[in-house]
Amino acid sequence: MYHHLPTSYMFFFFVFTLFYHLPHVSSKQELGWCESQFQCGNITAGFPFSGGIRPQICGHPSLELHSFNNHTSIIISDHLYNVLHTDQTSNTLRLARAELQGSFFNASFTATTLPSKIFELSPTYKSLTVFYLCNPKLSYRSSYTCPDSGLVSVSQNLDYHDSCNGSFTINAPKSFVPEEKELNMTNLESALREGFEVKVKTDEKACQEFSSSQGICGFENTTQVCCKESSSSVCDTLHTHDGKCLIHLILKLQF
Repeated sequence: MYHHLPTSYMFFFFVFTLFYHLPHVSSKQELGWCESQFQCGNITAGFPFSGGIRPQICGHPSLELHSFNNHTSIIISDHLYNVLHTDQTSNTLRLARAELQGSFFNASFTATTLPSKIFELSPTYKSLTVFYLCNPKLSYRSSYTCPDSGLVSVSQNLDYHDSCNGSFTINAPKSFVPEEKELNMTNLESALREGFEVKVKTDEKACQEFSSSQGICGFENTTQVCCKESSSSVCDTLHTHDGKCLIHLILKLQF
């Protein structure tokens, strides 16, 4: 015959079971490195980034910074981007696609996208479509002939999709309007070198609140985690839930 367990006991058992199945991703000493900042040239970054002396566990897998010759870069969707500026207050980055920093003709015309779960394009920038290998018998706005890519056109919509063999997206300031009859290649290359701004979409507020109580934040794969300081060398609790560390839920239990 089965007996009903007290509600408080069942809830405690649920939380205990949840923690039992969570992997112990790190020691407190390892996450302690997350208190350090990534520094390269004029770029300084902390949470949610990793790189330099900040181990990978300190940042989201898509936000690992690299330093070479005092220049900072990041790999997004298998493409290299130069990091031109960071703003920890607004949690924004200004990026420039590395292969588009030189001559536009020498660039590899390959498509790439920014993961929408991590990056949000700033409202002061817009996405444009570059069409290439277009039908030379047709007329295009803002067009130019490249030696290896044939007729190229930059458009704010997809109106040339059926008459061109390839296309990819670029981001440029909203002030850049490619509507003239002939594409001004100098202005286009200047806009691409200037880069574009994106907001990083992570729960930085939850980390700041937890850090104020001597906690440390990091990531396990793509899951934001928190480590509460204790006398033990192993973190007590790591995973977050609804923006708060689960340890807060346990501390508030009343039996």
